Amino acid sequence: MNISDKERIEDIFEFAQTLASLVTKGEHEFLSEVVLQLSIERLIISIGEACNKMSTDFQVAHPEIPWRDIVSMRNLLIHAYQRIDITQVWKAAVQDIPDLVKDLNRNT
Repeated sequence: MNISDKERIEDIFEFAQTLASLVTKGEHEFLSEVVLQLSIERLIISIGEACNKMSTDFQVAHPEIPWRDIVSMRNLLIHAYQRIDITQVWKAAVQDIPDLVKDLNRNT
């Protein structure tokens, strides 16, 4: 099955909405609750994977989105778990992903 960019964007919006509901628990809860950390990491990985699979045409048409950074974060979370900086995960969850959603809403 070939998934379109539009379907990937819908996935990103769904993952981001779930992420937004989790971060409402706050940073203190995030830092102290491993299951919450892992849930948020998993959503960021899924968003990164969707971004990684976007067509080259879509990525080129939207250079304001930091595609490489998003995919790099996904790769770090998957392949370099020993180097994960949990404060960077929190920043991605509360700042970078909402910024991505705004960019996608503005341009799609």
